Amino acid sequence: MKRLLLFDIDGTLTRSHNGHIPFNEAILKTFGVPGDIRSVIADGNTDPLIIADIFATANLSIEDIDDKWEEFARNLRESYSRAIKSGITTLRALPGAVELLRKLTSGGILGCSVVTGNLEAMAQVKLEAAGLYSYLCRGAYGSDSPRRADLPAIAKQRWEAATNLTIYPDDCIVIGDTPKDFEAARHNGMKCILIATGRYPVQELLCLKADACLTDLTDTEAVIQTLLKI
Repeated sequence: MKRLLLFDIDGTLTRSHNGHIPFNEAILKTFGVPGDIRSVIADGNTDPLIIADIFATANLSIEDIDDKWEEFARNLRESYSRAIKSGITTLRALPGAVELLRKLTSGGILGCSVVTGNLEAMAQVKLEAAGLYSYLCRGAYGSDSPRRADLPAIAKQRWEAATNLTIYPDDCIVIGDTPKDFEAARHNGMKCILIATGRYPVQELLCLKADACLTDLTDTEAVIQTLLKI
C-alpha cells in the first residue's frame, strides 16, 4: 500500500541555533522596521502569519506587505545562507532524521515530501544545510498559503502530478511536532504522527489523540513500522 509522508521541517527534522538573527535581519531589510521573531510563538505557523504576529505585537502597520513576499524570501535566503556560512547560525538534522529518510526513500513504498510554514526558498536552504534536501520531493510551503491547513492538499497534488499517481487523503500522513500539524492533517482527512522533538512535550501531544505520538525519530525501524501500521 502506497503512503505519502508529509514532513514538517523545523522541530521535526531539523533544529537551529540563532536562527532568529537572519530572520530579523531580513525583516528590517525588507520592511524597513525592526522585528523580532522571538516576540511571538512561531512553532507551527507559516512565515506570513509569523510576520503579521510580529508586527501586531509591536503595534506596527506595514503598507503593501503582500507585495513584499518575494523580496522578503530573497532577503531571508541570503541572510540565512550567510549566517550559516559564517557560523552565526547553525542548523542540523535531528537524531535519526537522515537514516529514516534514507531508508524510506530506498524502499519505494513510502513517498516523502514536506509541509512547512517556511517560504519555499527558506525550506530549501534549511534542508540543504541539514543534508536532507535530496530525500524529499517538492511539497507545500508558507509561500503557497498563509493558512497551514491549506498546505497538505497542495503537497498531495504536487506529489500526484510529479509521480502520475493518485493517492487518497487517508493514505497520507502528516508528521510534525505541533498541534497545528495535527489540525492541518485532520482538516484534510489525513493521518498524523506527532514527534515530541520541539516545543511541545509528549504528554501534551498525546492529549490531541493523533494516530501515533513518538518521543523522537532515533529508532528507525520502530518509526517505519508505525508509519506502515496506522
